[in-house]
Amino acid sequence: MQLVGRIQLKELEEHELITKVIYPVVPPKVEYSLTDFGKSLIPVISALGDWGDEHEERLRNVILKRSGN
Repeated sequence: MQLVGRIQLKELEEHELITKVIYPVVPPKVEYSLTDFGKSLIPVISALGDWGDEHEERLRNVILKRSGN
């Protein structure tokens, strides 16, 4: 896993949004899951996704304009 991904997982764990279980097996196995606190963000993230879907064309045009395409 990339360093950025590990840092993000660590931050999510520190903010009590996810839990991490390390299994004592070879090869190593790690399992992450949402806490109840993390699950409370699902409606918020879903609403952001819906907003993105609703404004997809406008967002694409803004991105293309900024990249010079």
